[in-house]
Amino acid sequence: MSVLRKACRQCTVSKRKCIVQVPKCSRCAQKGLSCTYDLEPINAPTGKAELTPQLSFNPSNCDTPGYCVFKTLKIRPEDIDPAICRPGHEDAFELVRLGFQTVPEMLKADKPAVFVHPKLKTRLHSYDHVAVLREMGSAAVTEQNLTNLLHLNIKRVSMEEALTAVQALLIYLATILFAPDEGDNPDSVQYLNTLFAWTQALFPSAQNEMPRDQSPWQEWLFAESVRRTIVMSYALTMAMSSFKYGYCSNWLFLESLPFDSRAGLWVAGSPQAWIAAAHVRTGEEVGEQLKSYHEYSESRMGMKDDFYGDIFLKLLVNSHNGVN
Repeated sequence: MSVLRKACRQCTVSKRKCIVQVPKCSRCAQKGLSCTYDLEPINAPTGKAELTPQLSFNPSNCDTPGYCVFKTLKIRPEDIDPAICRPGHEDAFELVRLGFQTVPEMLKADKPAVFVHPKLKTRLHSYDHVAVLREMGSAAVTEQNLTNLLHLNIKRVSMEEALTAVQALLIYLATILFAPDEGDNPDSVQYLNTLFAWTQALFPSAQNEMPRDQSPWQEWLFAESVRRTIVMSYALTMAMSSFKYGYCSNWLFLESLPFDSRAGLWVAGSPQAWIAAAHVRTGEEVGEQLKSYHEYSESRMGMKDDFYGDIFLKLLVNSHNGVN
């Protein structure tokens, strides 16, 4: 039987479900598209309307940074793009505050931060761009230090220096780009492009230029520092993208990134504490047990908070699963 059903042109052409509302449907409003409704005859069976998906959180709290509202639906329609986020939500600021802006003061206090560990040692010939943050804390986060850092040729430095350069760049950008009085920084796109290029440079280096002849603890710290820095680099880019544009194009790649998810290892302040946290007898037995962001967050669904003070793990789970 021929019936009339209303759907906008954009959703019809894209073969997407149209959640009708005025002046624009939900999808067009989120993507900033023009929205025009036509009435067209189509063949469709009559029957009960589909149940409206129920949100597992209060939408007034805004969607989580780098992760759109549809990822938290208990019943998510398959034709809804999970990379769409509502621009301007405040959760991006919370990710930046906890994930990046706490780092300088934690380093100054000689405590493990989200993606920078104070006990990681670099070889004498490698320059440490995070050293000024260890010494001065948040007072070192200035536009002048950022400008000086951007003169670095990331492809001509050692793996250790490249790591500290990306870490420092993350801290500077998170503070400067999300400053309350910053507004639309005209250099933000250039800054993020530099961050992306530097992060990409870490990938081949991480595989081929890992420091050798170090203790098992130092080798693990270095590898995990690289992994966490890469994860947080994409997280910052996505927070900025979702806040400004309402679209997080790299969310699927971020979910595939690995790290050692064993709680307690990162916050250990000595080799002995690190070994004890892994529940083994020697450093050689600790090894690596890697999980992707998605695998780890899914495994933590509905479980209690036992991250042993590791803010990195807590941030990932809360961003993926929502705050319970």
